[in-house]
Amino acid sequence: MSDIDQHDDRLDEAFAAYLRSCDSGEIGSREEFLNQFPDIADELRELMDVADSFGRFGGQTSQPKVVNPIAETVNLSVADQNDSIADPAATLPMANRGHGDPGPTLPFDLGDYLLKKVIGRGGMGVVYLAQQKDLQRDVAVKMIRSGILADESEVRRFYTEAQAAARLRHPGIVAVYQFGRRAGHHFFSMEFIEGTNLQSQVAKGPMDFQLAARYVRDVARAIAHAHDNGVLHRDLKPANVLIDPDDRVHVTDFGLAKTADADGGMTGSGTAVGTPHYMAPEQAGGHSDRANPQSDVYSLGAILFACITGRPPIVGDTVMQTLIRVVHDPAPALRSIRGDAPADLETIVAKCLEKQPGKRYSGAQALASDLQAYLDGQPIAARPRWLLTKAWHWIEGVPVVAAIMGRRRFHTTDQHRRLQTAMLTLMMFMPVFVVGLAWWRHHLRHSMPDQVVLAGGMTDGVYTDVSNRIARRLASSVGIQTQVVPTGGSLENQQRLVRGEVSMAPLQASAVSGDPLCVIAPLFYEVVHVMVRRDSGIQTLDDFAGHRVAVGPKASGSRVAAEMVFDSLGYGLDDPQRDFTPWYELRTDLNVDIAVVCMGRGNRVVRRWLQSGQWRLMEVPRADDISLEHPTLRPMRITAADYQGCDLPDSGVRTVGTMAFLATQIDAPDPLILQTLEVLYEPPLLVPGMIHLSQTTEWQGLSFHPAARRFFESKAVAAD
Repeated sequence: MSDIDQHDDRLDEAFAAYLRSCDSGEIGSREEFLNQFPDIADELRELMDVADSFGRFGGQTSQPKVVNPIAETVNLSVADQNDSIADPAATLPMANRGHGDPGPTLPFDLGDYLLKKVIGRGGMGVVYLAQQKDLQRDVAVKMIRSGILADESEVRRFYTEAQAAARLRHPGIVAVYQFGRRAGHHFFSMEFIEGTNLQSQVAKGPMDFQLAARYVRDVARAIAHAHDNGVLHRDLKPANVLIDPDDRVHVTDFGLAKTADADGGMTGSGTAVGTPHYMAPEQAGGHSDRANPQSDVYSLGAILFACITGRPPIVGDTVMQTLIRVVHDPAPALRSIRGDAPADLETIVAKCLEKQPGKRYSGAQALASDLQAYLDGQPIAARPRWLLTKAWHWIEGVPVVAAIMGRRRFHTTDQHRRLQTAMLTLMMFMPVFVVGLAWWRHHLRHSMPDQVVLAGGMTDGVYTDVSNRIARRLASSVGIQTQVVPTGGSLENQQRLVRGEVSMAPLQASAVSGDPLCVIAPLFYEVVHVMVRRDSGIQTLDDFAGHRVAVGPKASGSRVAAEMVFDSLGYGLDDPQRDFTPWYELRTDLNVDIAVVCMGRGNRVVRRWLQSGQWRLMEVPRADDISLEHPTLRPMRITAADYQGCDLPDSGVRTVGTMAFLATQIDAPDPLILQTLEVLYEPPLLVPGMIHLSQTTEWQGLSFHPAARRFFESKAVAAD
């Protein structure tokens, strides 16, 4: 045996002796005990600290049972007063063995078995290569290291391992042949696997992706068989995966297994069993009684991570630190350690290593299926984590964020520390920033801008006239720079307002909707003029089918009003055919028989058409019904006075109409709104047919700019 093995065994035996002394009450003090082992005192003290720490976690008297650094398997528990469980991994010396006495030597006769040599040591037992005499075959024999001094619970756990493995029949699980007792020694014999183990392969460095996936796939299939038969392994790690000369894997060491029909006394709440680097968070947190198939899935993912990267996913400087990091820290992304890893393997590993069991694979078979899909070049079932989720997991690594979330951090990167410094600096200056922002917003809200941009409309359109006149009056009365931007109509004006490209814009009622738009003032009514060529043979709106209808540019409010009328009259989107040619280009277009124009009464476009003698106005039937179906429209009438000399009937022409408003954004400066309203209502009227100031009270239900509402309320009080 090597010096290292002797050192580790001495450490195991000393720690076990300490725990026995604590149980029996024979120990005087910790320091007195440590003085007996000066050469291993520091390492022994660390094991004692880990045990005490887990005792504090449980809130009860802590009796840690063992930490075996060789096997990397720990069983740290918070013992209940009625808990008669002894440590399944205790490594006690043989009875009555004097100092320096090596004890029984090999080969050793154990009935039908001749023990030849030690081939493995664990916390609870020793594994020997033996020859089964009757069958003349090599087998592996496992015995309790404490021999005849093993107590009842040690024996019970030893047989639990044997029984759990014996109920399984799978080529990927080491078969158990026999178990029993010979000469006071409890033992069981099992299949001897000649070869190596997966830990030896991991120690050589990162593996080929295909090989790693194949190994873990086969282990997952074996564990799926165990799950199907009610057995949880709970201590999966590379060292417990044997590899035979044919490169086939075999799962062994069910020493911490849990069967579906077992009672909860073996590992109750408060017990952390398993190997820290490969242990599921629920096990590391002392809730081994909550272990389920997803706990083994986590361990399989950790093994796959180690095979690909050459290291476990989560490591710490001490056992205690590792356990806490397993509970609290997210596992690193596979490609953060090995950048050339395939994305599918990273996704598979990430799903296995989720902190919450419900987010992992439902079982080992589901994991095996995804690994097989990867090996076959087929799509896997697992989906990558969202980028936002990855970002949040990274941010949780910032110490101040981890503290707020109730997580403990033992390892912080330079990037996390720099981000924390920036966050704390920002928090220090946040009050100044908030006050400054509030002052700036107040300043903007109560200051007149240096330049005002207004949206207009089409060439020769009423919107263009209105915006130009408002701009001239503002420039004259306030002395600020103004600009009018030509547009395609009401819908384009709305978009420019929302994007903040203009300060104000005339809009048709249907376009004034939702944040951040609001009304400065109602401007004038717009009526729907249904114009038809006199030689078209069209007598009623029912005759429109099959004809081209000009409805104005696509961005115009006129088109929107025309579509509302067509919708109420039962016309579809394709018949009659729509024409979006600008109005001024239609004078010479003889292919258009109908034009639906929504503009203010007396507008120049309609007047020129009527005066040409080629066009006439038609009534819009069912005006009341149309206004009920489309609330922004209302029944109206075009009178002869609106177009004098154009041969309109004295009774006028029935139609529907809507309202045009001057609109802005809700956060527009108050001084701009108030000054605009002043110039809007100063004589003479801005445009013919404009809504008088005294008539605005009927529009108070609209979403007015706060400054505009105050303006109208003050004018109403003054009038009273």
